[in-house]
Amino acid sequence: MRNTVLSPSPHQKTIMTAAGPIYLRSHCSPLFIQELEPDSGMRAFTRLPEHEHALLLQIAEREDTMLTIAYTPAGTIVGHIALCPVDVWWQNLEAAYEIGLEVSSNWRQLGIAHQLMQLVFAETAYEEVIVLGMGLYWHWDMASLGLEPFGYREMLERFCAAYGFTEYLTSEPNIRMHPANIFLARLGKNAKQALVKQFFDGLLRSDTLPGL
Repeated sequence: MRNTVLSPSPHQKTIMTAAGPIYLRSHCSPLFIQELEPDSGMRAFTRLPEHEHALLLQIAEREDTMLTIAYTPAGTIVGHIALCPVDVWWQNLEAAYEIGLEVSSNWRQLGIAHQLMQLVFAETAYEEVIVLGMGLYWHWDMASLGLEPFGYREMLERFCAAYGFTEYLTSEPNIRMHPANIFLARLGKNAKQALVKQFFDGLLRSDTLPGL
C-alpha cells in the first residue's frame, strides 16, 4: 500500500462469550503472533491450521497491512481480520485495503466476528480509505450453516452492511467466476473525491474492450 494511514498503535478489548473470555488485539506484531497457536477450526484460507498460522505471520510482518486477532486466554487464535494491499485489478487505488475475515468453525455463533469488525472500524483512519471485500464462494464454510451459495451470499451481505459495506457490480475476474461471488466496498466518509473516482472508474473496466 503506497499510502498507509492506519495508526500502528494496538487496540485491545476483552469480550465475554458463552465459551468464556476472548481477547481482541489489533495491529498485531510478528512476535505476538509467534506466541499464539491456531485453533483446529482455522482453515478457511489455507485448509490447514498450521498453514493459516504461517499466513498470519506473513501478514503481520508486512508494514502495509493490519492484523487483528481474537484469541483465548490459553493463547489459541480463534479469529482474525486482515487488512492487506489490494490486488492488481485495484492497484491504481492509492488508499485502499482488502479485508479478510475468519472465525474458527469451533468458535462460531458467539459474536466474535461482530466484535472484530467493531474493533477494527472504530478507528477513524478507516474513514479516509476504501476497504474492499471479495466474497468468493470457494472460501465459504457453507456446510456448517446448512446454506447454499446464494444463501451464504445473502448472509454475508447483511453482515457487512452493518459496518458500512455496499455491494457494487464489477467486472473483476475473480468475482465473475461464479454468480454467487459478491464484491463489497466501504467508502470512507472522508475519502478524497479523487480516490472515490478511481474506485468507480475501476469497477467495470475491461482488459479486452478498448475504452472500457
